Amino acid sequence: MIKKIIFALSSGLLAGVVSYLYGDMIQTQLVEDYSKDVPTMAIFVSCIIGTTLATIGHWLFTKFIPKFGELIFAVLFAGLTTASLIGVLGFVFKGETTEAHQYIFYCYAMPMHFFPFLAWYSLKSLFETK
Repeated sequence: MIKKIIFALSSGLLAGVVSYLYGDMIQTQLVEDYSKDVPTMAIFVSCIIGTTLATIGHWLFTKFIPKFGELIFAVLFAGLTTASLIGVLGFVFKGETTEAHQYIFYCYAMPMHFFPFLAWYSLKSLFETK
């Protein structure tokens, strides 16, 4: 169980670091500042919560549906990750913004939603025991 907790936290931290670095790079290159709209702490916390919930979900699916649990979990995880993009598409800026500013935000935030998924599956083989 300790191994699963370490796995969830390490994949969440990896996703958080990659998200932060990606966001910083985009903000620097495009001279945009989204730190008020998407705080750094929120990025890290959401990545850690996402990978922790994924670890719990994976454990439950593989425990109670051993034959198809892995497949069902993978499809649900990918589907929920993709569905989370609705939050980005529905985000409304406070104050005056341009349409270009909104589209740049999509390029900024959408890839970050996939980093927990990618980090979780990247580190899974390191922590998997059979």
